[in-house]
Amino acid sequence: MDPQKAWIEMLRSWTDREWLEVAEYARALLEWLARDGFPPKTTPIGSLGNECHRKITRTVARHMLRRATSVLEDANGIPAEVAFSLSCAECCDEGPDQFDAATQQGWTGIEYTPAGLSENFLGRCPKCSRSD
Repeated sequence: MDPQKAWIEMLRSWTDREWLEVAEYARALLEWLARDGFPPKTTPIGSLGNECHRKITRTVARHMLRRATSVLEDANGIPAEVAFSLSCAECCDEGPDQFDAATQQGWTGIEYTPAGLSENFLGRCPKCSRSD
């Protein structure tokens, strides 16, 4: 295994919200490190040393694996441990603070977006959904 490629692909998969791939790369990295494999370089800034890269990799991979697993295990892709804050991806209207309330009001396409600036979920509000 190439741990550097796995690290980069895990991060790319996270930003692309490809949860199955996130989980696969995270598991592969954790298994690699458990067998005393060398860690990937986790940052382009300076030389942190293998011990630091190993700790960063383990911490991030464990977090991403837990979150990806939570998304994959939920029928609606909503991780339970994440505060629900919703905005419309088209008009930026704010949504309700609970998934069930949002779907009852007609919100559609709700997805977990961990890289959101102020919201954790994006979807389409009832007004934008009706405009199709």
